[in-house]
Order: sequence, then C-alpha cells, then structure tokens
Amino acid sequence: MKKIGLVGGMGPVSTVDYYQQLIVGVQKIKPNSCPAIVIDSLDVFELLSLEETRQKEKLLQILLHSITNLKNAGAEFAVLTANTPHMIFDDLKQLSPLPLISIVTATLNAIQKNNHTNIGLLGTKMTMELDFYQKQAQLFGINVVTPSSQQIDVIHKIISTELELGIVTQKSKQQLLSIIEKMSKKNNLDGVILGCTELPLILNQNDTTLAVYDTVSIHVAEILKMAFVN
Repeated sequence: MKKIGLVGGMGPVSTVDYYQQLIVGVQKIKPNSCPAIVIDSLDVFELLSLEETRQKEKLLQILLHSITNLKNAGAEFAVLTANTPHMIFDDLKQLSPLPLISIVTATLNAIQKNNHTNIGLLGTKMTMELDFYQKQAQLFGINVVTPSSQQIDVIHKIISTELELGIVTQKSKQQLLSIIEKMSKKNNLDGVILGCTELPLILNQNDTTLAVYDTVSIHVAEILKMAFVN
C-alpha cells in the first residue's frame, strides 16, 4: 500500500475528516490495518487571503513546498484537502515532485457516472467566482451553475467565519438549504457540489432531494484507489 500525502490545514476540521475517512476506508478493504499517512498542515487563513487577492505565484510556491515536505517524509502521492487551491492545480501538477489527485476531476467523474448534466456549485467565494470548475466541467458535458453574488457572499461568510473554525449552526444550515432550493427552482438542477471540504460538516444527502456530491468522500475514494495500486 502506498504512503498517502495530505496537504492539510485547509482547513483543519476537514483535514481530520479526510484522516478519519481514510482510516475507515482502508479497514473496509484490509481489516485490522491502518494506512500510512503524512500530513503537512498549512494555515487556511493565510491561503484564503492569497486566494482572495489572486496571489497565485505565492500560493503555488507554498503548496509546492508543502508537497516537497510530503515527498521528503516518504509520501508516494499527494492531494490538496481543499477545493479552492485547485485554481492553480494545472500549474502545480506540472511542478509537483509527486503525483497528484484532483478533487475537481474526481467530482466531475462521479457526476458523469450518474449522467447528471446540470449541477449547482457551493464553495468559497473564489471557487464560485473563478471558472476552474466550469472549464473542466465542459469537457465532461456538465453545466455548472453558481449562486447569485448576494448568495455567494452569504455562503463564503458561513464557510470562512464558522465552518473553518468547526462551528455548525442550524441557522446557517437553513440559509444554505434555502439557497440550494432557489438555485434548483431557477436552474432545474440535477444535483449540487459541496465544493468546499468544510461543507459536508453542515450538509449531506439527507438534507435535500437533489444529488449531493460530497467532494471529501469522493476524493477519499480516489485516494484509496491510488493507495492500493501496485
């Protein structure tokens, strides 16, 4: 089994989710066993600031340094435990000393397998406003719909001031569900992408009749596939 490298801390709560899901996932495949995992934990708020101000080169260098740390610690491949840093994934992949698994590609593959073509996207302000999800989705024949500018501000505030700190409230959950319902009625959605790795803390498939694409669980499934490839 390959040693897994996680660029973590983006944020800390979702990194814990990755860790726990990977352990459970490995034990389902290979009982009485635990995966070898290396985590290089970064400062989510520093990264959010760089992303918001579009400092792509500095962001690239921080992530590249983190992946190098993982390689030096014995990791055989790596993942970014967040959606927003995938805004520079193509550049990072070219420079990375380790193979990388994209959360965006994994998610779009899952959507395509379900033959869904019209999908809503929730995430940080940058994930929703930048077009890295939409551009790749076009290659899969998928239309990705984002909320209104006012709704984007509400979602980003919930993520950055609550979920990143592990704070989950019923009020915020209802706000998110209301946004999803309005998006669905307006755009006739097949499903919704939880395009921030903290969103599964507050939303899941039981909350809506739409297909919910939990990017953490989808990403973990791809990590496990890679880990068990000889």
